[in-house]
Amino acid sequence: MPPTPLTHKEIKIILDTADWIIARGGRSQLAKILKGSKEKKLLEFDLDESPGYGFYKNEKLEDVTKKINWMIKRDFIEL
Repeated sequence: MPPTPLTHKEIKIILDTADWIIARGGRSQLAKILKGSKEKKLLEFDLDESPGYGFYKNEKLEDVTKKINWMIKRDFIEL
């Protein structure tokens, strides 16, 4: 869990990106997109064109996943 609540901007980016990848991936895929992964599978499906791609490029993937879990726990998203 992140040490502090997410900002409105973070919540919006995660929600927009989650909406964008519906039926394309789950939690780990969402985290990779938000991190800005250059993974081949992600690039093959043009997931690097999502609105939140690379938003958390300076954070660890584990921390990005914690932010997504924070959103899930508070019923912002279901994955």
